[in-house]
Amino acid sequence: MKNSAHKKVIVVFFLGLALMAALELGLIRFFERTLSGGWWQSVLAVAVTLVGAALVIWSVQTLSALGQGTPAPMAATKRLVRAGPYRYSRNPMTLGAGLFYLGLAVWAGSWIVFGLVLLIFISLLTFIYIHETRELAERFGVEYLQYRKEIPFLFPRIPR
Repeated sequence: MKNSAHKKVIVVFFLGLALMAALELGLIRFFERTLSGGWWQSVLAVAVTLVGAALVIWSVQTLSALGQGTPAPMAATKRLVRAGPYRYSRNPMTLGAGLFYLGLAVWAGSWIVFGLVLLIFISLLTFIYIHETRELAERFGVEYLQYRKEIPFLFPRIPR
């Protein structure tokens, strides 16, 4: 895939994330605030949202630079990426997106939207676990199977 096409896929990916955030914020308008924790809620929400966004950006940059691909299946990575955030989690991009959207729900103070986001991400993680795990095992073989044994699916292990 040419470099300009590669960049277009990444731009479309980030536009999709922004569209989902806009949809979430639109949903928030329909539900009343059910969580009002004061200043700590705002601090927590901003921190979680920023950490999530940073993790998504770091993950996409790492896939692009080291894997020579994008998050989109039509321009998938050519190499298995085990560096950057992928040395801690097999799905740091999904973890980052989940944190980003959950942070927005906390910021808005909506337990309903928080629950919806959680439900969507549990469904997404189930799909990823079933489909992507199989596809990566077929594409990268033993290298991926070893990586799968060493690195957790979503949440990084805390060093001892």
